[in-house]
Formats: sequence, C-alpha cells, structure tokens
Amino acid sequence: MAGGLKKLTSSNMNQSQLPQRMLLGAGPSTVHPRVLQAMTMPVVGHLDPAFFQVMDDVCDMLREVFHTENKMTVPISSTGTGAMETACANVIEPGDEVLICRNGYFGIRLADIAERCGATVHLMDTPWGKAVDPQMLRDELKKHPGLKAVGVVHAETSTGVLSFIKELMDVIREAGALSIVDAVTSLGGHEVRMDDWGIDICYSATQKCLGAPPGLAPISLSPAAMDVVSKRPTKVQSFYFNLKDLEAYWSETRAYHHTSPINMTYALREALRMMMEEGLENRIQRHARVAAGLRAGVEALGLSLLAEEGHRLNPLTTLSIPDGVEDAKVRGALLNDYDIEIGGGLGEFAGKAWRIGLMGESAREKNVFAVLSALESILAKEGYEVAFGASLSAAQRTIATFGE
Repeated sequence: MAGGLKKLTSSNMNQSQLPQRMLLGAGPSTVHPRVLQAMTMPVVGHLDPAFFQVMDDVCDMLREVFHTENKMTVPISSTGTGAMETACANVIEPGDEVLICRNGYFGIRLADIAERCGATVHLMDTPWGKAVDPQMLRDELKKHPGLKAVGVVHAETSTGVLSFIKELMDVIREAGALSIVDAVTSLGGHEVRMDDWGIDICYSATQKCLGAPPGLAPISLSPAAMDVVSKRPTKVQSFYFNLKDLEAYWSETRAYHHTSPINMTYALREALRMMMEEGLENRIQRHARVAAGLRAGVEALGLSLLAEEGHRLNPLTTLSIPDGVEDAKVRGALLNDYDIEIGGGLGEFAGKAWRIGLMGESAREKNVFAVLSALESILAKEGYEVAFGASLSAAQRTIATFGE
C-alpha cells in the first residue's frame, strides 16, 4: 500500500481489533475514556426535554471557552469545514466584497468558500510559515473600502503558525468590517477571547483541543453579526447551515430543524466538563508546556522548526523533513511499529514537513517522550545521524523547568 501503511481489511480486522493509536497528528486527537463513556448513554429524541438540558449545558460551557456572552453560541452538526461554511454562508451575499488573509492551506479554503457564496474575494497572501501581519493588513484594507467581512485563521494547521488575533481585530474594526476567525486548532489550546478582542464570528471543531471525537463544530456570533444575518434580503445559500433556523432550535423556541447527533452532544458535554474541572488557564498552560518540550526535543534531533519564531502553535508543531529521508516511510514506521500517528505536510509543505499534534488529551508529557524516542530509532535506521537520548533529555529538561 502507498506510504508503507498496512491495509486493514474485513479478513484481518473486526470491531474488537481496531488499533489503539497514539493520535499525534493534526486531528483527531485522543479521546478520554470519560468522553467515550458519555457516548454510550441512552439515545433520546432531539426534541426530548431531557436533551434540551444537555444542549443548554453545552452552550453555557462553550460561552466560557470562547470567553463570550454571545447568545448565538452553538455546536454545528459538522466538522470544522462545516463551521467555516456556516460562517461564510450566513453573512456573505452575492456581490459582497470580502478580504481573506491566506498564510496556509485553511486560509485558501476559507477564500474558496467565500467565493462559492458569491463574494468578490480580495486576497492578502503571507508566506507559509509566517503570521498575518497587522500593519500589512491595515495597508491592504485601505485599498478596499467598504468590505463586508475579513477572514483570518488564528491557528493555521497546515503550517503550525499562530497569528495574533487581538491586534488583527483592532485593525479590522477600524475598517468597519465583520471579522471571521478560524479557531479550529486554537480553541482550548490557546487563549481565545471573543468579547474582549471584538471578534464577530469565531468557529472551531471538537476533535482537536476540545478533546471530543469529530462531528461537531462550535460557532459563536456577536449580536452585530447576527443582526447582519437577520437583516439580509436574500436567503442563506444553505438550508442546513442557516443560523436563523438553527437559532430557533437551540433557543427557547426549540423549533425542529434537523436531527442533532445526540450521542456526540453527550461527548462534547463531558469533554467540556473536563475542561472546566482542569481550568481553562491550566489547560492552555499544559499545551504550552508540552509544546515547549517537543520543540526542544526536535531541535536536539537537528530538525528545523518551520513556523516563525514567536508565532509557533502550541497544539501543533511543524518540522522539516531531513534531506534523504522519505516522508511516508517514516510516518508508516511510526504507525505500524509504534502505533503513533503524526501528520504529513499539506499544500506547499507536502512532502517537506511533518506535523505533530499535542491537542487536548494528546497533550501529555508521555506522548512527547514516546514520539521523540520513536523518531530517534526510525531516523537512525534511515541513515540520519542521531545522538541517542539527546532529544529526550532536551524535552525532559525543558518540561521540568517550564515557567521558571
């Protein structure tokens, strides 16, 4: 099979034989047994009053994670791309002018979706591996007065870059445009403060730092953004992602819209409960601590970090593939021999980068040590010069002294 990965077929696998992987890719992340157990609770109807309480619990906790009082804060029945589509489809009408900041694969996707909504899309491109620059954005916005919205990716999963959203929101607000922020990889792993920073629309996904399986995508809209949705003269291009109809289901009205993924909602509630128990600040610090250890270990291996210094994501680290080392062969060995999944590069970084995710329950020290140890062994077999133990020592030292 391509990439050296073993093919699992019905002849060698049944339900009880699905492999137990260490999920250190770009998502999904490892799911805690408590969250998995929550999914086994009895199925009730999506209009059952008992389920309404679950819905309310989820929305209340999501507001805490987003740091917002926005009434329209709900999980969309989709993954992150569905939330991206929801954000665009509800505020963009045919003929609207928008600007999308592209510094990686998901900025490109955001621009594509905005164009499919009928917008005239202006692009501000930043080199891959670099963060979106506020002054560059200010200069670009002066060229395009009257924009309806500006879209930016907080945590660019393809490059491991974190853009400073607070500063970017100040610039967008000066221009009088709505802000659309992709926080798929950052929510729960980095600080996201919708109200304090003035974000109009922000969305994420459950399978990364939130620690639930894939299948739901939290989104929150400010009153100003919902006012735009309410007053648009044209129909939202999507029935399924129409926020006015979804609002009627998630609010006191409880009007039927579609059948919610009941058990996924149970899972999200339990994952959010665990976040509240840990404390949001503690969780963010945990992501920062293990990321620092991983980066130290990677550099001790002699591998280069691809994201701009000072703008490196904690939940996801991108590193360059050494010359002469085959991307798929290394990832295949990690998966087949160690049951460790890491991600390959996307777009401009395809075949040039590995992406190691430490998100949610995967953001644990033992996972840092496991992947570094495995990489040492595999790279040595591939002929790459390795100082055995150096990466582990660097990671352990960094984690032990983190914050001092």
